[in-house]
Amino acid sequence: MSEEVQKETGNRVSQLTDVLLGNDTYRSLQAMDSLSEIGMPAVAPLMELLTTGNNNVRWRSAMALARVGTHSVEPLIEVATTRDESIRNPAIWALAEIGTPKAVEPLVSIMQKEESECCRILTAAALLKINDPAGIDAVNREYERFGEEFRGRVTEAFVGS
Repeated sequence: MSEEVQKETGNRVSQLTDVLLGNDTYRSLQAMDSLSEIGMPAVAPLMELLTTGNNNVRWRSAMALARVGTHSVEPLIEVATTRDESIRNPAIWALAEIGTPKAVEPLVSIMQKEESECCRILTAAALLKINDPAGIDAVNREYERFGEEFRGRVTEAFVGS
């Protein structure tokens, strides 16, 4: 990519992230679609928003990163495995939306070690959504470990996601 094209793309990503964060939900969703078409060049700015923004910004960024797809996987895994719950949860949700088996092992580890019940539930639901046998087996072990109430909450999160 030429320097001129990189600059134009960077300007376009900046414009779209501004729209993404605006008050108009419809335009925000359109911006997400446009960012997904840009692909890889949109990942770093969206990850910056995910890791530094307020709750609303984090979730909108996660939605956009999910639409970008596979280019977002590695950075999302990094954030999901190293950051606090307020950043981890949107990253986990985005990984579930992307649906890549590459996220299964890190998500299983998060689910098994996470202290927050909310994050464990979200992670279990993400693993069910990815629908990889290793992830499903891990969720079934967590059902045995935490019981029917945990299973019910995971089911609720899975159906609602």
